[in-house]
Amino acid sequence: MGDISGATAESSKSDQTTRLHPAYTVTNIHQKVRTLDGVKVSHSSWVLLFNIHVTAFRVSDHIDGTKPPLATDESYKEWKEVDALVLQWIYATLSDDLFARVLRPVSTAREAWVRIENIFLNNKGARAAALEAEFQNITLQSMPSLEAYCQRIKELSDQLGTLDAPVSDQWMVLKLVRGLPPEYDVVGSLLNQQLPTWEEACNSLYQERQRQIARQAVIIDPAVAAVVDSSKSQHQNYRPKTAHSSSNNNQNRRPNNSGRRPSGSRSNQSNQQRSTEPTAKQPSARPPASPYPFYGFPYWAPPPCPFPTQGSYPTQGSWFGPPWQPHQPTVQPHQQQSTGSSNNAQAHLTQYDAMQPTQLAAAFQALTTDPVDDQWYMDTGASSHITPDQGKLSNLSPFSSIASVLVGNGTRIPVLGSGHTTLPTSTGSLNLENVLYNPTFIKNLVSVRKFATDNFVSVEFDPFGFSIKNFRDGMHLSRHNSSSQLYPFTTPESASASAYVITTPTQFWHERLGHPGRPVMDFLCSNKLIACNKPTLDLVCHACQLAKSKRLPFNDSITTTSLPFSIVHCDLWTSPIPSTAGYKYYMVLVDDFTNYTWVYPLKFKSETFARFAHFHRFVKTQFNLLIKTFQCDMGGEFNNHTFQKFASTNGMESRFSCPHTSQQNGKSERMIRRLNEIMLTLLTRASLPSKFWVEALHTACYLHNILPSKTLHNLTPTTILYRQKPSYDHLRVFGCACYPNTTATRPHKLALRSTPCVFLGYPANYRGYRCLDLSSGKIIFSRHVVFDEIRFPFHSSNTTPDHSFLDDPPPNPHFTHNFPPKPSTDTTPTPPPDSPFQFYEHTYQRRSKPPTSQPTTTTSAARTIPPTNTATGSSHPMLTRSRSSQTTNVNLHTESKPSLSPLPISHLKALNDPNWKGAMANEYKALLEAKTWDLVPRPPNVPVIRCLWLFKHKFNSDGVLERYKARLVANGKSQTVGVDCDETFSPVVKPTTIRTVLSLAVSRSWPMHQLDVQNAFLHGDLNETVYMHQPPGFKDPAKPDFVCRLNRSLYGLKQAPRAWYQRFANFLVTCGFKSSICDTSLFIYKKGTHMAYLLLYVDDIILTASSSDLLQQIIKSLSAEFAMKDLGNLNHFLGIKVDHEQKGLFLSQSSFAESILKRANMLNCKPVSTPVEIGSKLSASSGAPVVDGTHYRSLAGALQYLTITRPDLSYAVQQVCLFMHDPREPHFQFLKRILRYVKGTISYGLSITPSPSDRLVAYSDADWGGCPDTRRSTSGFCVFLGHNLISWSSKRQPTISRSSAEAEYRGVANTVAETSWIRNLLLELGLHTRQATVVYCDNISTVYLSQNPVQHQRTKHVEMDIHFVREKVQVGDVRVLHVPAEYQYADIFTKGLAKHLFTTFRSSLCLRPATAQTTGAC
Repeated sequence: MGDISGATAESSKSDQTTRLHPAYTVTNIHQKVRTLDGVKVSHSSWVLLFNIHVTAFRVSDHIDGTKPPLATDESYKEWKEVDALVLQWIYATLSDDLFARVLRPVSTAREAWVRIENIFLNNKGARAAALEAEFQNITLQSMPSLEAYCQRIKELSDQLGTLDAPVSDQWMVLKLVRGLPPEYDVVGSLLNQQLPTWEEACNSLYQERQRQIARQAVIIDPAVAAVVDSSKSQHQNYRPKTAHSSSNNNQNRRPNNSGRRPSGSRSNQSNQQRSTEPTAKQPSARPPASPYPFYGFPYWAPPPCPFPTQGSYPTQGSWFGPPWQPHQPTVQPHQQQSTGSSNNAQAHLTQYDAMQPTQLAAAFQALTTDPVDDQWYMDTGASSHITPDQGKLSNLSPFSSIASVLVGNGTRIPVLGSGHTTLPTSTGSLNLENVLYNPTFIKNLVSVRKFATDNFVSVEFDPFGFSIKNFRDGMHLSRHNSSSQLYPFTTPESASASAYVITTPTQFWHERLGHPGRPVMDFLCSNKLIACNKPTLDLVCHACQLAKSKRLPFNDSITTTSLPFSIVHCDLWTSPIPSTAGYKYYMVLVDDFTNYTWVYPLKFKSETFARFAHFHRFVKTQFNLLIKTFQCDMGGEFNNHTFQKFASTNGMESRFSCPHTSQQNGKSERMIRRLNEIMLTLLTRASLPSKFWVEALHTACYLHNILPSKTLHNLTPTTILYRQKPSYDHLRVFGCACYPNTTATRPHKLALRSTPCVFLGYPANYRGYRCLDLSSGKIIFSRHVVFDEIRFPFHSSNTTPDHSFLDDPPPNPHFTHNFPPKPSTDTTPTPPPDSPFQFYEHTYQRRSKPPTSQPTTTTSAARTIPPTNTATGSSHPMLTRSRSSQTTNVNLHTESKPSLSPLPISHLKALNDPNWKGAMANEYKALLEAKTWDLVPRPPNVPVIRCLWLFKHKFNSDGVLERYKARLVANGKSQTVGVDCDETFSPVVKPTTIRTVLSLAVSRSWPMHQLDVQNAFLHGDLNETVYMHQPPGFKDPAKPDFVCRLNRSLYGLKQAPRAWYQRFANFLVTCGFKSSICDTSLFIYKKGTHMAYLLLYVDDIILTASSSDLLQQIIKSLSAEFAMKDLGNLNHFLGIKVDHEQKGLFLSQSSFAESILKRANMLNCKPVSTPVEIGSKLSASSGAPVVDGTHYRSLAGALQYLTITRPDLSYAVQQVCLFMHDPREPHFQFLKRILRYVKGTISYGLSITPSPSDRLVAYSDADWGGCPDTRRSTSGFCVFLGHNLISWSSKRQPTISRSSAEAEYRGVANTVAETSWIRNLLLELGLHTRQATVVYCDNISTVYLSQNPVQHQRTKHVEMDIHFVREKVQVGDVRVLHVPAEYQYADIFTKGLAKHLFTTFRSSLCLRPATAQTTGAC
């Protein structure tokens, strides 16, 4: 028993130490305590709710003034944490304004509690007086509904109670009765006599209101309803039922029809006095419904019209067509007996009078027997002040300058007199001059216009009332609040009561709402959604201009010219492909008056000025005119000293477009686009190579100048400039076959008189045609040409040349243009191999240096200029006429180091290069030695696959060329599963396995070698019969028709990887190795104390052993079986550079990262400190699709491989990989930011150091609902083996989590699954981890769920397989512990972080830059 009791005591003590305070379980304080704002939630209500909450969670001592424990006490730390939680509750339940006033850098919960009490209780006297006044003056008429009236009285009594001015229930009931209209006189009398409780009194009023609603069931004419229902309360919002109204209107509204209006209130009829208010005979122009709050078509500013127009069309019209005509309802007799006042009975009798309908309506609108309302009302539609009470006037005179007043229905009411009166304000009194009097008027109306003019004041209206200010100095005079539908001139508010409304200009709301645009602010102000005095935004917001600056719209050009060459527009276009003569640019010149265009091809941009000077002289000589204005962009070829001096000397004005504003040079930009479109069409139709773009350009310009234009009223530029109509008889189809007469140049009389040519346009200085001789490549100018316009010689190519470099916008920076080789079997004349016009490969990269290592052949007809060496400026050689006739190859470029043979595009070119020819011979020799195939006659009805040569430069880890690699690859795409292949899957080693093995090897100081299998796939045995054509370029001359029957696997076959793996694995088993169960590409050797690990990734092998002797013995055995090469110590594996340091290994992919930047053309980009901005989330539908999705996917895939050694990129790369199926511009910008981060951290890598500990520690985190499209969460984890990071992941969860605890719990489950697999892997590697795996999580609920089975009753919606975490915890394999957010390293895998936090977490993940090697370093 003693043992049992002792165990029980010990267990109880353990439970006490692990039990947390109940306050930690609060997750959403807003579900228990409402937000304190002083308006909707009073201070007393908030205090009551908060006291209940803190009492329930046993923390009331933190706000009631109980002294805290001493700082030296052991419980002080826990008290401090709980006090911080209570302080969080207080701050979370405050409105924004109160939060700013209460927040302090250092504070306890009690101190914040006292500050709130001081705010609400310091000015008790003033606040009690204001509340008492409102309590005394509140009536049902001033409230929107009966419920709101009762609730407001209750709120006022509660607030007065907190200010030491309590109100009893009897006094509340009396006040409730006193503010009721006459409709409630009966029930009010009963309440006065009985004085029931507050709830009983409210219930009695609700029952009375329902009874009155049930009696109102007749439909009344709107004109008669003005008098019949004159006693209805203003808050009832009564609407007559018409054919357009629903029979359930009152049921669908709020229950605010609490009875009939008191006899003295006619707010619904007050506006009928105005001359502009619609009546029953004047239907309102306001439509019955609209999708917009305004009643006009939504307006937007259209862009400038790209062509001239005759005028502007109206930009804003009525949303509806004809004016809305309401259906006139039928008047029905009143069937029920009135229970209100005598007015209703009188109205009931008068509706049967014999008066005309118009006179009846006028009488009803003008006459009443109700007592007059003493309140003055502001009216912007009244032209004079009016009153029905002559007692309000002084100096009353029976005469008036105005004889009658026109009311809304067109009836005139006579004026019986006029006088003067004053209105009191908080600073004095204001005059009302010439007030018109007639006792039949309904209300006292103040003409706002006359009032402001007589007193020289301004009146500012807002949703809560209006303010009066002195117009001279803007000084505030008085404030009048209104809770009804009108603006009464109420008792002036005190300065403190109105200060908030007065001092809240639109600028404050603009900042509170996140800086919206002016239309949004105007909409919110006009619809009374926000309270501000000035609903306009006149000030310029500094933050908006900095953060949301946009380009201004462009207006239509108003520039007109009356003579040619008054304005000449100019621009340059750069071609990514040099022309046959070496041109890389062309300059376009457009005359503004005639639209005539000249083009000048340029070899270098430095020729721009010389060409323009030539054009200037041409204009002056030929047309006897001067160029007055020159319009161009800000390019350096125009904006330089030479150009400016030339313009100044010739009196020419230079106009430049602003930087990055090509629209200001739009005419030349549009002309370039037009010419490029014609060029593209001509080249495509003729199937000409893109290097003939200059010839197509001249033809396009020639055709443009003779074609009519709509902007010229269907005249041609030639007609306007030269005043002659162009002829079209000589035009021919560009690129067609032609036969020029060559009699004058034939060598002898028996030679042919013509030669097949291609028509290339119209030369400028000849009256003939430009023809390309296909046999010699020369250009022939001739007038005697016969054309075959239906045949195009360059159509013989199987593949149409790509001319996408002419497209607008420019092509992808990595566009590769491959022209097809000349077909061997075609009778159509094509350029011979030695012709300067033969096809070639050109790789284009925007803003890159032109190719400098490929010699070209030049002729007299087509000269090839060496590309510009942009690095050395003017170092290019000069081209002269004598040199242009050379036909020998001239290499104009020399290099200090041996040149690199480019990758050949075919095996024919490779055989002409000694480097690639040797590589192909070595590969072919290895295939024969391995007896890869047998030459056999081709069997009938058997599929034979093709093969091809692939070429690649093999570089060392430092970027130095290692060798030229040629590989024969079979075309496995033509294989059929079940015919010539079966199973094709082949396993490869996992990155986590590689890092785990390297960590163990470093910790145990084992030697590590790297092995390479030469022609690894050739060692795999084939179980299927596969036939293949003989390798290109290596056909057996004795057996040219034979085919290869494969004996061994070959690269490209679908089953080749699996065959090689099976062969290699079988041999390792015979050597004593055993394949791992966790990773089948890991082979483990154990014999006594000797151990070895072998990692296989296709033909790359990492081998580490417990001793060097065992390592060499294994290498010797492998070399005896396979063509194995020992590469020495591990230094370069799968593109990962491995540096051996004193403290361990350093894994980096800097060379691969540099290649990614080069592929993206971002080698010179500006680096950033983090890969993801804070709060940046990508959406699947935002933005326009990217132009080149393949380029996006290529970069995203490369970055995904980079994460093998860069865990800091995992989250960012995971985000861009989610949208590879449909990438959009925001996704591409996100990817570019990753590349900029890679640029700044290109030397970073993963460090693996010796670790004495074998403990597994993991960090797990989740970003709940982070996906803006699916609201799925992103989970991430990282696992450490000792001090080394071996595994990490960032992945979006497959299902939606309903709480943050569920999302965190799923992340923990994924982490536990990964650590369980690693524990099994370590067990196979001979490392027994006796300690439990620690998984850190920053979510308290997740920690509870993993330990307490009772909590699982609340998580039944979570999949059952997630709960295996608790089982792992129970058996002792896993422990889930809480970690503060500032130490949650897995946060870097779930979201974007700030710079300082990201840098801290990155260094904690074993990431660092490479250390510079000193002299003598290994």
